[in-house]
Amino acid sequence: MVMSTNSNKRENIHQLIQLRNDINKFLSNLSKSQHIDMADASKQNLCAFLALQKLSNSKLHSYLVEEGFSSVKMMSPHVLYSLNKIIGHLFPNDQHHKNYIDLKNARCLKNQRNQELLGKSEEDPVSVMVTLDRSMLETPEIFKELLRLGMTIARINLARDYSIWKSLVENIRTAEKEIGLEKQKGKCLIYMDLPGPKIRVNEFKKITVPLKIDTEKTSSIGYLMSQKSNDSPIPDDFAIKLNIDEFTDAAPGQILHFIDTKGRKRYFTVLEKESATCLKVELNKPAILNEETIIELSYNNKCKLLNLMEKQATIKVKKGDMLRIYKSRHYLGKPKDNGEPASIGITIPEALSNVSSKDKVYFDDGKICAVVEEVNDKYLDVRITLTRNKVEYIKPHKGVNFPDSLVYLNVPAITETDVKTVSEIIPFVDLVGISFIHHPNDIRILKGYLDQQTERKIGVIAKIETKYGLLSLSKIILEGLNLDLFGVMIARGDLAIEIGYEQTAKAQEGILEICRAAHVPVIWATNILHHLNKKGIPLRAELTDAFMGLRADCIMLNKGPNISNSLKFLQHLDQINKDPLLEFRNSVVPFAQYGF
Repeated sequence: MVMSTNSNKRENIHQLIQLRNDINKFLSNLSKSQHIDMADASKQNLCAFLALQKLSNSKLHSYLVEEGFSSVKMMSPHVLYSLNKIIGHLFPNDQHHKNYIDLKNARCLKNQRNQELLGKSEEDPVSVMVTLDRSMLETPEIFKELLRLGMTIARINLARDYSIWKSLVENIRTAEKEIGLEKQKGKCLIYMDLPGPKIRVNEFKKITVPLKIDTEKTSSIGYLMSQKSNDSPIPDDFAIKLNIDEFTDAAPGQILHFIDTKGRKRYFTVLEKESATCLKVELNKPAILNEETIIELSYNNKCKLLNLMEKQATIKVKKGDMLRIYKSRHYLGKPKDNGEPASIGITIPEALSNVSSKDKVYFDDGKICAVVEEVNDKYLDVRITLTRNKVEYIKPHKGVNFPDSLVYLNVPAITETDVKTVSEIIPFVDLVGISFIHHPNDIRILKGYLDQQTERKIGVIAKIETKYGLLSLSKIILEGLNLDLFGVMIARGDLAIEIGYEQTAKAQEGILEICRAAHVPVIWATNILHHLNKKGIPLRAELTDAFMGLRADCIMLNKGPNISNSLKFLQHLDQINKDPLLEFRNSVVPFAQYGF
């Protein structure tokens, strides 16, 4: 039995040494093939971590735990150092003495990056980013309140609030001066999301709204006015403009016949000729008029309405409906009509270049799900497969996601709008977020623009919110580590749609692990304490989410009427969250990484 135990121990030690050798071989090959600087401790450790995920096995994990060591799954920030230590304890004659980043230096490096990027030291409470909103400009006191309650980073989403971003920044700086925050602990950082290539639904066609005159509920008296009229009728009475210059032959008592939209015979009686361009009239019965309604002023003088109101068309869909998406950039959506399905255009038709049959499509943050049935040169038809409500509305400006369609091949993450925006915001911004990042080159492009404009160090945040961005995360981080200030945001809104809601929890754990291995700061974002923000009372599930979010280096809160309560709650949660074990999670990255 003893011989068997010793034999197992020798075998496991051999496996550990072999694992270390294989990881170093993996690093050497990566250094040559992908030109990764392994002298950079964070790059080396990230690659070692990825090799560990690829090469280790569960039996080895179990053995280490049985021997009183931590599982290899918990080595993320200092992989080779910990592996070396374990081998040294089990096999004192081991002669491998290379220097790798250790626990202390990994922690120092991460804290230094937190301080430089997020303004957060190890002693500080949780760093909180709050999304600012144009409605806050109506109550400027809110900016001081947010600062007092612990907002350390103010977020401005340039995709939504481009027109008022400067006013939001000015209000933050004014509030800081008024409460003396500058002298206490430094300025609140300003973070701005570049708009990026967000695919949205185009505008819809305008349709005229029929004029309903209900004589049983409102006055039957109103005015007929010519197209040249400058008269000012009584506001409560109806006023109809007609395509005629003057009412030359009209007189009191005259009857003006028409047929309304329901085919009912109706007439106006002229009560008074106010002027050559305005008649005061009385309608005999309730009527509905539209642009096709013809009013007979006399036998040879007929006219139509001019001043009907216009509104955007409404597109309703339900499960089983077909929706047509046109590839024309300026196509205006319209409801189904004459056997044609409802149709829309999108803001970035290049995104449709690689769409294939059976690809999934999501609208409005996943409220409407569809699958592609037909693709041709002009449009693609999608079948609605799921809606949150029995009937849903496709709305202009809402997002559209094509998670299966290789959108990144034709849609750059840094758009022309982003380039223009960067030059405007540089004097005011501390952190810039790359929306829908999917390739390390996106970081190089943004860095080039920043270097052209300023010598100031501006932090770059890679927002992981697409499937390809997730699978390219390690390459994105390796490029980001070349910057002075770099971090990662887990942007769970679009990410959940791209990879599927059921995969989101696993994905965010994997992102945290990879960032821990690279000693890169992480921002936990999207819908944190959403119900508390909106309704004033948190849901049970979001309490857990917020608590787990404290493992990240910064938590992002979205706008809401109860944002102050959410800030207080996070600060309280951080105070009671003093268990150091929370920082370590026994998890394995649940998704592949391109190139590793």
